[in-house]
Amino acid sequence: MMKLSTMLKVDSTVDTQWQSRIAERILEHWEHDQGSAQFFRSSTNFVYVFRKGGERYFLRFADSAERTGAAIEAEMALLCWVASKGMTVTTPIASKNGRCVETVETDLGTFHAVVFAELQGSQGALEELSTAQFEVWGATLGKLHAMMHLYQDPRLSARRTWRDHLNMARIYLPKDEPGVQAEFDNITSWLSALPVTETNYGLIHGDFELDNLFWQDDTIAMLDFDDCSYSWYVADVAFALRDLFETGVDLSNPSFRAFIRGYSEHYCLDEELISHLPTWMRLANLITYAKLVRAMDLANDQDYPEAYTSLLLKLENWVQNYKASLLS
Repeated sequence: MMKLSTMLKVDSTVDTQWQSRIAERILEHWEHDQGSAQFFRSSTNFVYVFRKGGERYFLRFADSAERTGAAIEAEMALLCWVASKGMTVTTPIASKNGRCVETVETDLGTFHAVVFAELQGSQGALEELSTAQFEVWGATLGKLHAMMHLYQDPRLSARRTWRDHLNMARIYLPKDEPGVQAEFDNITSWLSALPVTETNYGLIHGDFELDNLFWQDDTIAMLDFDDCSYSWYVADVAFALRDLFETGVDLSNPSFRAFIRGYSEHYCLDEELISHLPTWMRLANLITYAKLVRAMDLANDQDYPEAYTSLLLKLENWVQNYKASLLS
């Protein structure tokens, strides 16, 4: 999640028709139906839905203080490459200038923007997935890892690594929470000692959860590679299945075994690293906790729109829950 101060400065431009002059200014770089852009979501990025020739598209943009243009360029190049290999992903739509990424100066700062066509399909709920669907989910991630393992592009140097995530956490984790600091030290030491091999480490999606997947019969279409970074492939498995193990990790869970079975049909899996799934889950909680602490940079003694007051309360609850998970 971006800093709330950044989110607020742009969201404050959204009018009663869910339109924003900032989104309109950025969207000038793409062909679109005039006046069709409407607010969709603000979280890690700002997202607006708009129409071109009656078809739905999505504008995604980020403050330059949150994302670098180089990192987004690398993400777009990866998406195009994965699509060229036959997997279904959302791919960028070129601007009027023929660019996948546009950097736009506005009175509220500099933003890096991309546009995607709408993905077709339906999104599944975890509790509604069959064993066969868990297997397809795992198989899709296994195929993706097998492909990304072969991908070479100099632009990838702009993507983050697990060390970058830990460096971010080090900055934002509260210094007056010795239990949280101890968890950080333990996880950092554990990761630093893990073997890095040709097959167990590489570029991962980073957020392969169901809300980033669209089911098209027996095929899964993928979006949101915004968190792709370098780490162990097992981390992607853990991050994808966080909700399945919300109340505790059970490696004998039939849904989990189906996911692993599907994955293993397409890419090798380090069983030793999988056995440490609880620690991978703790890593995910640690990073999420640090991101939430970073995001909550609004002063408590000011009045905010009602939506933000509610958001602050929700995020504060999340922060406390994640902190409790790190101290348990």
